Amino acid sequence: MGTAIYTGVTGLQVHQRRIDVVATNIANVNTTGYRGARVLFQDLYSQTLEGARGPSGSFGGTNAQQVGLGVRLASIDVNHGQGSLVTTGVASDMAIQGEGMFVLSDGTNQYYTRDGSFQLNSEGVLVDPATGMRVQGYTADADGVISSNAFLGDIVVPVGGVSIVQPTTSVALIGNLDATASVGTVLQRSMHVYDSLGIERQVDVDYEKTANANEWTWTATFDGDTVGTGTILFDESGAVSSVSSSTVSIDFDPGLPEAPTSPFVFDFAFSSVSQLDDDSDVTVSSQNGFPRGVLSSFNIGSGGVLNGVFTNGLTRVIGQVALGNFANLSGLIRAGDNLFRDTLASGTPQIGRPNTGGRGDVSGGALEGSNVDLGTEFSNLIVTQRGFQANARTITTADTLLQETVNLVR
Repeated sequence: MGTAIYTGVTGLQVHQRRIDVVATNIANVNTTGYRGARVLFQDLYSQTLEGARGPSGSFGGTNAQQVGLGVRLASIDVNHGQGSLVTTGVASDMAIQGEGMFVLSDGTNQYYTRDGSFQLNSEGVLVDPATGMRVQGYTADADGVISSNAFLGDIVVPVGGVSIVQPTTSVALIGNLDATASVGTVLQRSMHVYDSLGIERQVDVDYEKTANANEWTWTATFDGDTVGTGTILFDESGAVSSVSSSTVSIDFDPGLPEAPTSPFVFDFAFSSVSQLDDDSDVTVSSQNGFPRGVLSSFNIGSGGVLNGVFTNGLTRVIGQVALGNFANLSGLIRAGDNLFRDTLASGTPQIGRPNTGGRGDVSGGALEGSNVDLGTEFSNLIVTQRGFQANARTITTADTLLQETVNLVR
Protein backbone atom coordinates (compact mmCIF):
# COMPACT_ATOMS: atom_id res chain seq x y z
CA MET A 1 0.00 0.00 0.00
CA GLY A 2 2.89 2.32 0.68
CA THR A 3 4.14 1.65 -2.85
CA ALA A 4 0.74 2.62 -4.27
CA ILE A 5 0.84 5.92 -2.36
CA TYR A 6 4.29 6.81 -3.67
CA THR A 7 3.28 5.74 -7.16
CA GLY A 8 0.27 8.04 -6.98
CA VAL A 9 2.53 10.87 -5.84
CA THR A 10 4.67 10.50 -8.98
CA GLY A 11 1.48 10.68 -11.03
CA LEU A 12 0.43 13.88 -9.28
CA GLN A 13 3.85 15.44 -9.86
CA VAL A 14 4.06 14.80 -13.60
CA HIS A 15 0.44 15.77 -14.23
CA GLN A 16 1.00 18.98 -12.29
CA ARG A 17 3.97 19.70 -14.54
CA ARG A 18 1.87 18.99 -17.61
CA ILE A 19 -0.80 21.41 -16.38
CA ASP A 20 1.94 24.04 -15.98
CA VAL A 21 3.00 23.57 -19.62
CA VAL A 22 -0.57 23.61 -20.93
CA ALA A 23 -1.30 26.77 -18.90
CA THR A 24 1.77 28.46 -20.41
CA ASN A 25 0.66 27.49 -23.91
CA ILE A 26 -2.82 28.91 -23.35
CA ALA A 27 -1.39 32.08 -21.80
CA ASN A 28 0.72 32.65 -24.93
CA VAL A 29 -1.97 31.87 -27.47
CA ASN A 30 -1.67 35.47 -28.80
CA THR A 31 2.07 35.91 -28.31
CA THR A 32 3.82 36.78 -31.58
CA GLY A 33 5.99 33.96 -32.85
CA TYR A 34 5.41 31.85 -29.73
CA ARG A 35 6.23 28.15 -29.94
CA GLY A 36 4.00 25.81 -27.96
CA ALA A 37 5.33 22.87 -25.94
CA ARG A 38 4.19 19.36 -25.10
CA VAL A 39 4.92 16.99 -22.20
CA LEU A 40 5.78 13.32 -22.61
CA PHE A 41 5.71 10.75 -19.78
CA GLN A 42 7.67 7.54 -19.20
CA ASP A 43 7.18 4.84 -16.62
CA LEU A 44 9.71 4.48 -13.81
CA TYR A 45 11.71 1.30 -13.33
CA SER A 46 9.75 -1.71 -12.06
CA GLN A 47 10.34 -3.90 -9.03
CA THR A 48 10.80 -7.52 -10.04
CA LEU A 49 8.95 -9.86 -7.68
CA GLU A 50 9.85 -12.98 -9.55
CA GLY A 51 12.13 -13.44 -12.52
CA ALA A 52 11.21 -15.14 -15.76
CA ARG A 53 11.96 -18.83 -16.15
CA GLY A 54 12.32 -20.70 -19.41
CA PRO A 55 10.76 -24.05 -20.30
CA SER A 56 12.49 -27.16 -19.01
CA GLY A 57 11.31 -30.71 -19.69
CA SER A 58 7.62 -30.82 -19.00
CA PHE A 59 7.76 -27.40 -17.36
CA GLY A 60 6.44 -24.71 -19.69
CA GLY A 61 8.17 -21.75 -18.02
CA THR A 62 6.82 -18.59 -16.36
CA ASN A 63 6.95 -14.92 -17.11
CA ALA A 64 8.51 -12.36 -14.85
CA GLN A 65 6.35 -10.67 -12.24
CA GLN A 66 6.99 -6.94 -11.92
CA VAL A 67 5.31 -4.07 -10.15
CA GLY A 68 5.71 -0.58 -11.61
CA LEU A 69 6.88 2.16 -9.29
CA GLY A 70 5.28 5.14 -10.96
CA VAL A 71 5.77 7.62 -13.78
CA ARG A 72 8.33 10.26 -14.59
CA LEU A 73 8.65 13.27 -16.86
CA ALA A 74 10.33 12.11 -20.06
CA SER A 75 10.64 15.42 -21.95
CA ILE A 76 9.13 18.82 -22.56
CA ASP A 77 9.40 19.35 -26.32
CA VAL A 78 8.92 22.63 -28.16
CA ASN A 79 6.70 22.55 -31.23
CA HIS A 80 8.47 24.50 -33.98
CA GLY A 81 5.63 24.14 -36.49
CA GLN A 82 4.52 27.06 -38.64
CA GLY A 83 2.22 29.66 -37.10
CA SER A 84 -0.35 31.64 -39.07
CA LEU A 85 0.75 34.89 -40.74
CA VAL A 86 -1.13 38.11 -40.04
CA THR A 87 -0.79 41.23 -42.19
CA THR A 88 0.02 44.34 -40.13
CA GLY A 89 0.91 46.97 -42.72
CA VAL A 90 3.91 48.06 -40.63
CA ALA A 91 6.91 48.32 -42.96
CA SER A 92 9.43 47.03 -40.43
CA ASP A 93 7.43 43.93 -39.43
CA MET A 94 8.67 40.60 -40.79
CA ALA A 95 7.35 37.06 -40.82
CA ILE A 96 9.10 33.82 -41.69
CA GLN A 97 7.36 31.19 -43.76
CA GLY A 98 9.32 27.97 -43.46
CA GLU A 99 12.41 27.09 -41.46
CA GLY A 100 14.77 29.47 -39.72
CA MET A 101 14.85 32.20 -37.08
CA PHE A 102 15.78 35.86 -37.04
CA VAL A 103 19.20 36.52 -35.54
CA LEU A 104 19.55 39.17 -32.82
CA SER A 105 22.70 40.40 -31.11
CA ASP A 106 23.33 42.24 -27.85
CA GLY A 107 26.89 42.97 -28.91
CA THR A 108 28.26 39.85 -27.23
CA ASN A 109 25.85 36.96 -27.71
CA GLN A 110 23.44 35.95 -30.43
CA TYR A 111 19.79 35.10 -29.83
CA TYR A 112 17.16 33.66 -32.14
CA THR A 113 13.46 34.43 -32.51
CA ARG A 114 10.43 34.04 -34.77
CA ASP A 115 9.03 37.36 -33.54
CA GLY A 116 9.66 39.86 -36.34
CA SER A 117 8.10 42.97 -34.75
CA PHE A 118 11.16 45.14 -35.40
CA GLN A 119 11.60 48.92 -35.46
CA LEU A 120 14.25 51.51 -36.30
CA ASN A 121 15.93 53.20 -33.35
CA SER A 122 17.16 56.80 -33.24
CA GLU A 123 20.34 55.81 -35.10
CA GLY A 124 18.49 54.08 -37.91
CA VAL A 125 19.45 50.60 -36.69
CA LEU A 126 16.83 47.85 -37.02
CA VAL A 127 16.21 46.53 -33.51
CA ASP A 128 13.85 44.43 -31.42
CA PRO A 129 12.11 47.21 -29.44
CA ALA A 130 11.31 44.89 -26.50
CA THR A 131 14.94 44.04 -25.78
CA GLY A 132 16.94 46.63 -27.72
CA MET A 133 18.87 43.85 -29.46
CA ARG A 134 20.01 44.53 -33.01
CA VAL A 135 18.72 42.57 -35.97
CA GLN A 136 21.52 40.89 -37.90
CA GLY A 137 21.81 40.78 -41.68
CA TYR A 138 23.87 41.82 -44.68
CA THR A 139 24.48 45.37 -45.93
CA ALA A 140 24.42 46.30 -49.62
CA ASP A 141 27.14 48.38 -51.23
CA ALA A 142 26.69 51.83 -52.81
CA ASP A 143 25.25 50.21 -55.95
CA GLY A 144 22.64 48.25 -54.01
CA VAL A 145 24.41 44.91 -54.43
CA ILE A 146 24.78 42.44 -51.57
CA SER A 147 28.03 40.56 -52.02
CA SER A 148 28.07 36.81 -51.54
CA ASN A 149 31.01 37.44 -49.20
CA ALA A 150 29.20 40.06 -47.11
CA PHE A 151 29.75 39.83 -43.37
CA LEU A 152 26.95 39.43 -40.84
CA GLY A 153 26.27 42.65 -38.96
CA ASP A 154 23.72 45.24 -37.86
CA ILE A 155 21.16 46.41 -40.42
CA VAL A 156 21.20 50.21 -40.72
CA VAL A 157 18.50 52.14 -42.58
CA PRO A 158 19.70 55.79 -42.59
CA VAL A 159 16.36 57.49 -43.34
CA GLY A 160 17.10 61.11 -44.27
CA GLY A 161 20.83 60.49 -43.98
CA VAL A 162 21.75 59.11 -47.39
CA SER A 163 21.10 60.40 -50.88
CA ILE A 164 21.21 58.95 -54.36
CA VAL A 165 21.43 60.27 -57.92
CA GLN A 166 21.30 58.52 -61.25
CA PRO A 167 23.03 60.06 -64.26
CA THR A 168 21.29 59.92 -67.61
CA THR A 169 22.65 57.17 -69.85
CA SER A 170 19.78 56.84 -72.32
CA VAL A 171 17.20 59.22 -73.79
CA ALA A 172 14.23 57.80 -75.69
CA LEU A 173 12.82 60.07 -78.38
CA ILE A 174 9.38 59.95 -79.95
CA GLY A 175 7.71 61.95 -82.70
CA ASN A 176 7.79 62.62 -86.42
CA LEU A 177 9.97 64.38 -88.97
CA ASP A 178 7.97 65.72 -91.91
CA ALA A 179 8.60 63.61 -95.01
CA THR A 180 7.66 66.55 -97.25
CA ALA A 181 10.04 69.02 -95.62
CA SER A 182 12.35 70.84 -98.00
CA VAL A 183 16.11 70.47 -97.86
CA GLY A 184 17.63 72.57 -95.09
CA THR A 185 14.51 72.56 -92.91
CA VAL A 186 15.58 72.62 -89.24
CA LEU A 187 13.58 71.48 -86.18
CA GLN A 188 14.95 72.82 -82.90
CA ARG A 189 14.21 71.11 -79.60
CA SER A 190 15.62 71.18 -76.05
CA MET A 191 15.83 68.44 -73.42
CA HIS A 192 16.90 68.13 -69.79
CA VAL A 193 19.25 65.41 -68.57
CA TYR A 194 21.13 64.76 -65.31
CA ASP A 195 24.88 64.34 -64.81
CA SER A 196 26.67 62.20 -62.21
CA LEU A 197 26.00 64.82 -59.50
CA GLY A 198 22.30 64.96 -60.29
CA ILE A 199 22.64 68.43 -61.80
CA GLU A 200 20.09 69.15 -64.48
CA ARG A 201 21.68 70.01 -67.85
CA GLN A 202 19.93 71.44 -70.90
CA VAL A 203 20.95 70.03 -74.24
CA ASP A 204 19.67 71.56 -77.50
CA VAL A 205 19.12 69.33 -80.52
CA ASP A 206 18.66 70.46 -84.15
CA TYR A 207 17.18 68.10 -86.75
CA GLU A 208 17.96 69.13 -90.36
CA LYS A 209 16.62 67.63 -93.60
CA THR A 210 19.44 66.72 -95.99
CA ALA A 211 19.49 66.49 -99.77
CA ASN A 212 19.58 62.69 -99.54
CA ALA A 213 16.23 60.93 -99.72
CA ASN A 214 14.73 59.96 -96.35
CA GLU A 215 17.73 61.32 -94.41
CA TRP A 216 17.98 63.79 -91.55
CA THR A 217 20.96 64.90 -89.50
CA TRP A 218 20.87 65.72 -85.81
CA THR A 219 23.23 68.00 -83.91
CA ALA A 220 23.34 68.33 -80.11
CA THR A 221 24.83 71.42 -78.44
CA PHE A 222 25.61 72.28 -74.84
CA ASP A 223 26.53 75.84 -73.83
CA GLY A 224 27.03 76.60 -77.51
CA ASP A 225 29.43 73.70 -78.14
CA THR A 226 28.59 70.77 -80.39
CA VAL A 227 28.56 67.62 -78.25
CA GLY A 228 27.10 65.08 -80.65
CA THR A 229 26.02 64.63 -84.25
CA GLY A 230 24.78 61.88 -86.54
CA THR A 231 22.39 60.96 -89.32
CA ILE A 232 19.06 59.17 -89.27
CA LEU A 233 17.97 57.18 -92.32
CA PHE A 234 14.33 56.14 -92.79
CA ASP A 235 12.91 53.39 -95.01
CA GLU A 236 10.00 53.61 -97.46
CA SER A 237 7.45 53.08 -94.67
CA GLY A 238 8.82 55.96 -92.61
CA ALA A 239 10.50 53.83 -89.92
CA VAL A 240 14.11 54.29 -88.82
CA SER A 241 16.35 51.98 -90.85
CA SER A 242 19.78 53.08 -89.62
CA VAL A 243 21.50 55.64 -87.40
CA SER A 244 25.12 56.61 -88.02
CA SER A 245 25.66 57.78 -84.43
CA SER A 246 23.48 58.22 -81.34
CA THR A 247 26.04 59.25 -78.70
CA VAL A 248 26.23 62.59 -76.91
CA SER A 249 29.47 63.33 -75.03
CA ILE A 250 29.81 66.45 -72.87
CA ASP A 251 33.18 67.59 -71.50
CA PHE A 252 32.86 69.83 -68.45
CA ASP A 253 35.19 72.69 -67.65
CA PRO A 254 37.53 71.40 -64.91
CA GLY A 255 37.42 74.87 -63.35
CA LEU A 256 33.72 74.58 -62.47
CA PRO A 257 32.81 74.53 -58.76
CA GLU A 258 31.11 71.18 -59.22
CA ALA A 259 33.03 68.20 -60.61
CA PRO A 260 30.71 65.74 -62.35
CA THR A 261 32.02 62.81 -64.32
CA SER A 262 33.59 64.11 -67.51
CA PRO A 263 32.83 63.31 -70.24
CA PHE A 264 29.13 62.97 -69.51
CA VAL A 265 27.94 60.42 -72.08
CA PHE A 266 24.45 59.27 -73.00
CA ASP A 267 22.72 57.78 -76.04
CA PHE A 268 19.65 58.71 -78.06
CA ALA A 269 17.09 56.04 -78.91
CA PHE A 270 15.48 56.98 -82.25
CA SER A 271 13.40 53.80 -82.75
CA SER A 272 10.11 55.61 -82.02
CA VAL A 273 10.79 58.49 -84.42
CA SER A 274 9.10 58.32 -87.83
CA GLN A 275 9.26 60.21 -91.13
CA LEU A 276 5.71 60.62 -92.39
CA ASP A 277 3.68 63.30 -94.14
CA ASP A 278 2.86 65.27 -91.00
CA ASP A 279 4.20 68.14 -88.95
CA SER A 280 7.64 67.73 -87.45
CA ASP A 281 7.77 67.36 -83.70
CA VAL A 282 10.29 65.23 -81.78
CA THR A 283 10.14 65.11 -77.99
CA VAL A 284 11.66 63.10 -75.15
CA SER A 285 9.44 60.19 -74.12
CA SER A 286 11.72 59.12 -71.25
CA GLN A 287 15.22 59.43 -69.87
CA ASN A 288 16.71 57.35 -67.08
CA GLY A 289 18.42 60.10 -65.09
CA PHE A 290 17.26 61.43 -61.72
CA PRO A 291 18.26 64.37 -59.54
CA ARG A 292 19.45 63.95 -55.96
CA GLY A 293 17.00 62.11 -53.73
CA VAL A 294 17.06 61.47 -49.97
CA LEU A 295 16.10 58.17 -48.40
CA SER A 296 12.59 58.74 -47.10
CA SER A 297 11.28 55.27 -46.29
CA PHE A 298 11.85 51.58 -46.85
CA ASN A 299 9.95 48.41 -47.47
CA ILE A 300 10.75 44.73 -47.14
CA GLY A 301 10.48 42.56 -50.22
CA SER A 302 10.64 38.84 -50.79
CA GLY A 303 13.56 37.13 -49.14
CA GLY A 304 13.85 39.77 -46.42
CA VAL A 305 15.45 42.32 -48.77
CA LEU A 306 15.21 45.91 -47.49
CA ASN A 307 14.47 48.35 -50.32
CA GLY A 308 15.14 52.03 -49.71
CA VAL A 309 12.69 54.50 -51.27
CA PHE A 310 14.16 57.92 -52.16
CA THR A 311 12.43 61.26 -52.65
CA ASN A 312 13.34 61.31 -56.34
CA GLY A 313 11.39 58.11 -56.99
CA LEU A 314 14.37 55.77 -57.08
CA THR A 315 14.61 52.61 -55.03
CA ARG A 316 17.78 50.79 -54.02
CA VAL A 317 18.55 47.68 -52.02
CA ILE A 318 19.87 48.61 -48.56
CA GLY A 319 20.39 45.19 -47.03
CA GLN A 320 18.93 41.78 -46.32
CA VAL A 321 17.94 40.15 -43.06
CA ALA A 322 19.69 36.92 -42.07
CA LEU A 323 18.12 33.71 -40.80
CA GLY A 324 19.62 31.04 -38.57
CA ASN A 325 18.73 27.37 -38.72
CA PHE A 326 19.72 24.39 -36.56
CA ALA A 327 20.16 20.67 -37.02
CA ASN A 328 18.02 20.15 -33.91
CA LEU A 329 15.57 22.97 -33.25
CA SER A 330 14.24 21.15 -30.21
CA GLY A 331 17.68 21.52 -28.64
CA LEU A 332 17.25 25.29 -28.29
CA ILE A 333 16.42 26.72 -24.88
CA ARG A 334 14.08 29.60 -24.16
CA ALA A 335 15.67 32.81 -22.94
CA GLY A 336 12.50 34.86 -22.38
CA ASP A 337 11.23 37.77 -24.49
CA ASN A 338 10.37 35.35 -27.33
CA LEU A 339 14.08 34.51 -27.64
CA PHE A 340 15.96 31.23 -27.88
CA ARG A 341 19.59 30.38 -27.21
CA ASP A 342 21.60 27.66 -28.91
CA THR A 343 22.99 24.74 -26.91
CA LEU A 344 25.19 21.73 -27.52
CA ALA A 345 22.00 19.80 -28.24
CA SER A 346 20.82 22.21 -30.94
CA GLY A 347 24.12 22.26 -32.78
CA THR A 348 25.95 25.19 -34.37
CA PRO A 349 23.67 27.84 -35.93
CA GLN A 350 23.69 27.81 -39.73
CA ILE A 351 23.25 31.48 -40.56
CA GLY A 352 22.62 32.71 -44.09
CA ARG A 353 20.18 34.41 -46.43
CA PRO A 354 16.50 33.47 -46.64
CA ASN A 355 15.55 30.93 -49.31
CA THR A 356 18.99 29.32 -49.14
CA GLY A 357 20.27 26.26 -47.30
CA GLY A 358 16.81 25.09 -46.31
CA ARG A 359 15.93 28.43 -44.71
CA GLY A 360 12.45 29.81 -45.36
CA ASP A 361 11.18 32.99 -46.98
CA VAL A 362 10.69 36.33 -45.22
CA SER A 363 7.73 38.61 -45.90
CA GLY A 364 7.45 42.25 -44.91
CA GLY A 365 4.45 43.96 -43.33
CA ALA A 366 3.35 40.78 -41.56
CA LEU A 367 3.90 38.87 -38.32
CA GLU A 368 3.71 35.21 -37.43
CA GLY A 369 1.25 34.32 -34.71
CA SER A 370 1.54 31.69 -32.00
CA ASN A 371 1.35 28.08 -33.19
CA VAL A 372 -0.68 27.06 -30.11
CA ASP A 373 -3.94 25.30 -31.00
CA LEU A 374 -6.56 26.08 -28.37
CA GLY A 375 -8.66 23.03 -29.16
CA THR A 376 -5.72 20.74 -28.55
CA GLU A 377 -4.70 22.56 -25.39
CA PHE A 378 -8.18 22.41 -23.85
CA SER A 379 -8.35 18.70 -24.66
CA ASN A 380 -4.97 18.20 -22.99
CA LEU A 381 -6.19 20.22 -20.03
CA ILE A 382 -9.19 17.94 -19.57
CA VAL A 383 -7.15 14.75 -19.95
CA THR A 384 -4.50 16.04 -17.56
CA GLN A 385 -7.10 17.07 -15.00
CA ARG A 386 -8.64 13.59 -15.09
CA GLY A 387 -5.20 12.01 -14.78
CA PHE A 388 -4.45 14.17 -11.74
CA GLN A 389 -7.79 13.26 -10.17
CA ALA A 390 -7.24 9.54 -10.84
CA ASN A 391 -3.81 9.60 -9.21
CA ALA A 392 -5.22 11.50 -6.25
CA ARG A 393 -7.90 8.80 -5.99
CA THR A 394 -5.17 6.14 -5.99
CA ILE A 395 -3.55 7.80 -2.97
CA THR A 396 -6.91 8.12 -1.21
CA THR A 397 -7.76 4.48 -1.84
CA ALA A 398 -4.33 3.25 -0.66
CA ASP A 399 -4.70 5.43 2.45
CA THR A 400 -8.11 3.91 3.15
CA LEU A 401 -6.70 0.38 2.86
CA LEU A 402 -3.80 1.32 5.11
CA GLN A 403 -6.23 2.72 7.66
CA GLU A 404 -8.25 -0.51 7.58
CA THR A 405 -5.06 -2.48 8.15
CA VAL A 406 -4.20 -0.35 11.16
CA ASN A 407 -7.73 -0.84 12.49
CA LEU A 408 -7.21 -4.63 12.54
CA VAL A 409 -5.35 -4.34 15.86
CA ARG A 410 -8.19 -2.56 17.59
